[in-house]
Amino acid sequence: MKKWLASYLSFDKPMLLAMVALLALGVYVIYSGSNFHATELGRPSYYYAMNHLKVIALGFVAMGIVTAIDHKLWHDIARPVFILCLVGLILVIIMGAVTKGAARWLTIAGFSIQPAELMKVAMFAYMARRLSELGDAIVDLKRGMIQPLVTLGIVAVLILLQPNFSMTLMIGVSTFVLLFVAGARLKYLGGALALCGILVLGVGLSASYRLKRLTVFLHPEEHLSGGGYQLYNALVSLGHGGITGTGIGQGTQKLGFLPESYKDVAFSLLGEELGFLGTSFVLILFGLIVYRGFVIAQNAKTRFAKYFATGLTCALGLNVILHVFVNTGLMPTTGQPLPFISYGGTNLLVSMISVGILLNISRPNTGLNIDEPRSIVQTMKVA
Repeated sequence: MKKWLASYLSFDKPMLLAMVALLALGVYVIYSGSNFHATELGRPSYYYAMNHLKVIALGFVAMGIVTAIDHKLWHDIARPVFILCLVGLILVIIMGAVTKGAARWLTIAGFSIQPAELMKVAMFAYMARRLSELGDAIVDLKRGMIQPLVTLGIVAVLILLQPNFSMTLMIGVSTFVLLFVAGARLKYLGGALALCGILVLGVGLSASYRLKRLTVFLHPEEHLSGGGYQLYNALVSLGHGGITGTGIGQGTQKLGFLPESYKDVAFSLLGEELGFLGTSFVLILFGLIVYRGFVIAQNAKTRFAKYFATGLTCALGLNVILHVFVNTGLMPTTGQPLPFISYGGTNLLVSMISVGILLNISRPNTGLNIDEPRSIVQTMKVA
């Protein structure tokens, strides 16, 4: 028993501690940002915070399980899980609940889930297995580039149809990083990246609502009655916080000025109440998680584990970047929660499960029975 416990506890401690600190900050953000809204609806001030704590408890259970179970299981079930998530993406387009013009959620047995969030784990498990099985054939144009990009294209189209442009961008960029790390030829990778860049630009400018978001992004103060209201007030919230913030619970933008400040603009709420110093601390914690994720990937014992850890770490890092960039006016508004902090069940669960998988990969006695062909392409290209 002691031997098993010692083996179980041999995971990456700094990553876990950073995540726990962010979760604690998340509970504070959600209570502070939602108590006014909850009271307006006739609910207890702690209503949303308590719901969030329940999801955190479920997340710790799920994370404990995936930390304990050898990540070889993900290698073995990668294909069926990927197919199941593809079906989920199709179903959400056909029968998903529409909120704010987007169909992103499925309701199953009274619970709402977001298949695109689940696809982040499924996609990288599936892609990691395929790329690890290629061995030296990763340099082949068809097998090492075209086939993975066809898979990415199918997933991207299904997510864009919801529509969810930011999630598509996150999964797409992470996949290209994965191909680079796996050893795909740079000339093929560069050509594919240029082609995808053109497609992304075309998709981004093809819809009228995206063009409107771009206009609002450039001049939010001129569109306060439309899409610029949230961005404008998010910037006001950050500016109000200054260096040290207004103090815990003392922010004013959450009092009806900043809609759903505990969700897509959680970083702005943090900036107002904790200031530049507080948001810097949050970014350091996220930076620590991403850094440890890449260290885990670099030290992994198999190519599958390296690629899987790389994909999960990239997805977490890009999720943070997208949220912070939107809140600081560095990119057009898009609904992307802040991992571990924003209110939202599926994103929180998937983020905690991702950390659990990374912790499992960091354990020295896991993944030893994964069988994959020998290859000279085994050196991680991330620091």
